[in-house]
Parts: sequence; structure tokens; C-alpha cells
Amino acid sequence: MPQPSIRPDVVVLFTDVDWHGHLDDPTRPYHRDGRPFTHAEHLLLTTITPEEQAAGLAQLRREADWLRDLDAKRQVFVDLVLKYLAKLPEGSVVDDAIDIMTDEDYAEYERLLPIVTAEDTLEYLAERTED
Repeated sequence: MPQPSIRPDVVVLFTDVDWHGHLDDPTRPYHRDGRPFTHAEHLLLTTITPEEQAAGLAQLRREADWLRDLDAKRQVFVDLVLKYLAKLPEGSVVDDAIDIMTDEDYAEYERLLPIVTAEDTLEYLAERTED
């Protein structure tokens, strides 16, 4: 039996649906960035196969996992900096906290810094997990 062909453009479109909808027109699908789907996009979405839907749901689960992981990393980063700021006088800044970090904590700070400050953290994480 031949394998069904999965259309990446349909999967991407499916993962970009704002499932929470818009009150101004609940019958029309919207992108996550708030743009309404074009008529052509809406028609294409209606042709999604079960395999494409499963691929889209798998991608949405990966993104949710990455976001949970990112939230955890952000919290570790904040806790790390606050641990040292708490030891310093009021008015101290992050650079002051960095100056008194142990080598181990500074290494953790350096590891987390590009992750928590990336402009597109999901893309950053996706690139790093491919290595």
C-alpha cells in the first residue's frame, strides 16, 4: 500500500491556526498573528488529510514542550541572578551579581543567556536540538 503524501504547506497552515478564534467572525479561521485566512488558505485547510493533521498536532506538541522547557530555563536563569542580587546592596545591577558568581554559576548563566534572550526562542531551541 503506498504511503500517503504529506503536504508540508498544509501542515504549516494547520499549525498556524488560532484555535481560540476571533469574536468578530467565529466562522472564519485566523492565523496565530491575528491575520484572517485568505479564501485560498481556508480552502486548502479544508483538504487536510488525517496524516497531515497528525503531523500538525505532533508539531504543536513539540512546540508546547519547547515552550515548557523554555519557561523552566527562564525561571532557572531568574533564580540564579536573584540568588546573587539578594547578597548585594539595594540598587545593585545584574553586572554586580555576575561579578560575585561562582565559576559554576557563571557557566550556567552563560549557557542560559543566549536562550532566554533570543529574539525567537522557539527557533533558537529548534536549531540547537538538531545538533
